[in-house]
Amino acid sequence: MIRRVAAVLLLLAATACSGGGAAATKGEVLVVVSAPLTAQPWIGRFVERGARLGADQLNASGGVVGRKVIVSVLDNGGSPQRAVANARVAVAKHAIALITDGVGAVATADVTDPASLPVFIVFEGGASLVDAKTRPTLFRMAPANKPMATRLSDYLSEHAKVAALLADDSTFGREGAAQTRIAFARNEIRLASDAAVPEGTSDVAAQVLAARRSGAKVLVVWARATGVAAVVRAARSSGWTVPIYAGPTGEDPLVRQRLADHPEWVDGLTFVSFRITSETGPAPFAAYRKAYEKAFGVDKVGVSAGGRPVVMPPDWSTYSYDAVKLVAAALKNSGGKLGAPLMDALQRTVVTGANGDERGFGAEDREGVSPDDMYFGRFKDMRFAPVTDDILSTNLPPVGQ
Repeated sequence: MIRRVAAVLLLLAATACSGGGAAATKGEVLVVVSAPLTAQPWIGRFVERGARLGADQLNASGGVVGRKVIVSVLDNGGSPQRAVANARVAVAKHAIALITDGVGAVATADVTDPASLPVFIVFEGGASLVDAKTRPTLFRMAPANKPMATRLSDYLSEHAKVAALLADDSTFGREGAAQTRIAFARNEIRLASDAAVPEGTSDVAAQVLAARRSGAKVLVVWARATGVAAVVRAARSSGWTVPIYAGPTGEDPLVRQRLADHPEWVDGLTFVSFRITSETGPAPFAAYRKAYEKAFGVDKVGVSAGGRPVVMPPDWSTYSYDAVKLVAAALKNSGGKLGAPLMDALQRTVVTGANGDERGFGAEDREGVSPDDMYFGRFKDMRFAPVTDDILSTNLPPVGQ
């Protein structure tokens, strides 16, 4: 029975493939993308598009070791089981890399580790996902929860000492909340209320009311975009004007779409994420954005401000883009060899990323984003900008939206 279920999942993953379903030919190399295209459209779209743009640019300059880069996209539907099935497809087709949002990453490693297939996580930041010793093929090309939660705690400690925490029961929510609790304890921020809600629910009124009655001075939400939107609506519709802070999903366009009937409720929502531009200045990201929008058009959020459509900067797509460029450089360094030679080369290869930051990993290092690269974005009129009361955020240039 278990084998039949696995076979069905493998078939579903194969039929979900776009960009061709066959293994790469002798003159090609394959990158497989496993993303939540249907379950989390914003995440799925940026994972896919960044990878495609990276491959297109490589192909325009002759490919990798004389071979064309093919990107095959599989929908994991937010399901760990489908993510594992997608990993089996990648291994069976001798891909040079698997790029994923991170759903099912731990189980995926059971498939990719024996094959020495590099896996790049480009969204999930959970501490349990990456470990060079136990899961050597998993690399995180995205900000980890620990530095984001630490930065958030340090920032909030200057504003309030009593907080409420709301998280959904997804792996994203659970891991983010766990790291936030650790960070708050270090800064002696008391959690007056700490509650979980089902992933995807819009009924959070009871939990928000409990947080309000607890005397919390700030409300922190670590949940998928649907949960963030639901918490903001429940708080503001009840007249609670508490400052609300979120993890990186606060940036998800779905939050603004779900609150479009009350845009003023979004004002002041603050999220922690990675800085979009680097210390080298805004030019590298501006060049990347120009290429991205030439290839795919602007990403419209689906809301307007000041009579004009709000657009989304392609910030998170830089990670799948950087992953393709990094593994391509590593493949060149391995002499075109896959498996162990590619893994070895990957751990001594560094490239300049889309925003100007360096991307690379060492033998004992599986984190691709520096802890120093975190910032806070705050919404006003459906657009976000760096906060002005945080030393690492205030000097960042605004990004057009």
